[in-house]
Amino acid sequence: MSVTTDMSDRGNRVGAPPKGLADAEAALRESEERYRALVETVSDWVWEVDENVAYTFVSPRVRDLLGYEPGEILGKTPFDLMPTDEALRVKEIFGPYAAKREPFPSIENANLHKDGHLVVFETSGAPFFDANGAFRGYRGVDREIGARKRAEEAIRRSEEHLLQVRKFEAIGRLTGGMAHHLNNLMTVVTGYSELLLTRMPAADPMRPDIEKVHRAGERAADLTRELLAFSRQQVLRPQAVEFNRYLSGLSRALQDLAGPSVAVRFLPGEDAGEIRVDPDHLRRTLTRLVANARDAMPGGGEIRLATATVERIEPVEGIESPPPGRFVLLTVQDDGCGMDAEARNRIFEPFSSLKSGSEGLGLPSVYGFVKQSGGYIFVDSSPGRGTTFRIYFPCFDRITDPGAGSMSPLAGTPDAG
Repeated sequence: MSVTTDMSDRGNRVGAPPKGLADAEAALRESEERYRALVETVSDWVWEVDENVAYTFVSPRVRDLLGYEPGEILGKTPFDLMPTDEALRVKEIFGPYAAKREPFPSIENANLHKDGHLVVFETSGAPFFDANGAFRGYRGVDREIGARKRAEEAIRRSEEHLLQVRKFEAIGRLTGGMAHHLNNLMTVVTGYSELLLTRMPAADPMRPDIEKVHRAGERAADLTRELLAFSRQQVLRPQAVEFNRYLSGLSRALQDLAGPSVAVRFLPGEDAGEIRVDPDHLRRTLTRLVANARDAMPGGGEIRLATATVERIEPVEGIESPPPGRFVLLTVQDDGCGMDAEARNRIFEPFSSLKSGSEGLGLPSVYGFVKQSGGYIFVDSSPGRGTTFRIYFPCFDRITDPGAGSMSPLAGTPDAG
């Protein structure tokens, strides 16, 4: 009886794996499921390539990052997904690691999405070998770093802007101090030359020389005013200015300044409102911008002055956003030769250019006046595509200053200096 029972038990176990092997297989399946779940849920793209650097495994994440189905990638190499120049660059970096069968650190590289746009990755990997120690390929991950690169670029631009602001502040302090001393000296020159001219007969042979001294003194006095404008230390007499009406009254004079080969078009925005500025300095600002645009179009062209009311200033990458509030936007656009990045970055520095007159202080004084008036100024330009100045003045709220009167346009022909 006992023998029969023993044979029966053996028959029940025929073909069944040993308990230890079954446990191992279950553990293997669990490990594979865990690995698969991890690979499919991780935000990075996990991959495997063979000894010829051809993909043998691609995680589904590639679908979200590059727009390809995993099966479309298998058999391709990473370099097939890159622009030609980028593939050559990355091969040079990857080659020495592959030759030595070494792990490679993060390599930044750009891949082409299925729709054509570039996607920036950070790729790292390590070699793997079979049971006999033969090299079989690499396993690794690609991490999309576009957001990080944009953040780094924004930080870099912000740092550059901060350095620019500090430089302008330092130049402004130096310029303001020099302007005050120079103004004191020129007061003596112009004062004594005027006194000599009043005492000197018209036929005196020395009179032309004294007149030259007097004119030079007056020109130097003008220069000190430009220096003070740039350093934001000039004396302003702000008034409420109805912007559209002011520009309309000045447009004829601006056209005369631009000359017959350049058309000046005024495009008033609906209800541009009022701003509180010094009207005399506003006129000088407009004439300098028009003169600068005219000089950029020696063969003729068009200058467009447009106004609009905006609820906020559009952010500029790398530049600290201005505070919220309503602004009147003045856009001055030309079809001229434009500027490269180096010239654009230096356009508001004193003496960086002499094209617009005022001893190279035309545009720097515009910058100083706008900033001293509580406004903001930005310039967009590139070679052959013209230049656009965007100037934002805070909207004037009469409730805050009920006694202010509205300023009508000033008469007179503007000058470029």
